[in-house]
Amino acid sequence: MTIFTRNLMLSLVFLISTGFGMSVFAADEEEEGPVGKIYYTQVNIWYEKPKKIYGTNYHVGAIIPVGTKVKIKDVRSSKLFFTDEKSGTKYAIINKAKHNNISTTELLNKWFSKEDVMAPGGKFSKFTEKEQKAIKSGKVEVGMSREAVLMAYGYPPTIRTPSLDTDRWTYWRNRWVTQVADFKDNKVSGFR
Repeated sequence: MTIFTRNLMLSLVFLISTGFGMSVFAADEEEEGPVGKIYYTQVNIWYEKPKKIYGTNYHVGAIIPVGTKVKIKDVRSSKLFFTDEKSGTKYAIINKAKHNNISTTELLNKWFSKEDVMAPGGKFSKFTEKEQKAIKSGKVEVGMSREAVLMAYGYPPTIRTPSLDTDRWTYWRNRWVTQVADFKDNKVSGFR
């Protein structure tokens, strides 16, 4: 099989699978996708209903803490299904294109990691004590690094913050209220 033929077949399978809402990752036997694999949350994830978490990560309700061990159940064009390995709780993330200009696969790669960020020597251990406390509480505080804000509060929706290189990140507390993190010298200078 030529590379062209193989890529054409993969493209067709991808188009068919996403068009009918089937799993995006069932296409190629040689490339294993995340379905059925263990991952860890690398950001705090908020939710009001476990089966209706928005990709905007509204900051209301309960929190799935950073470092939670999960199993990916399915990845579709606009939905991601996973289960908390400890509690057995089933979750679904809804990724709406009008709020997030990223694919569900990109969202998975931002919110989840194969590595436990909370493990000894993991990403979490590299933050200051103040940042670690804020991350565990799901808060943004003046002086935090960009990386600590991402872990504590998640990624800002790309529709309002298309680049993390800007000095202003806009989050949504809920559908009507936004919150803004301002940065100076890569540290939070204000959060309102």
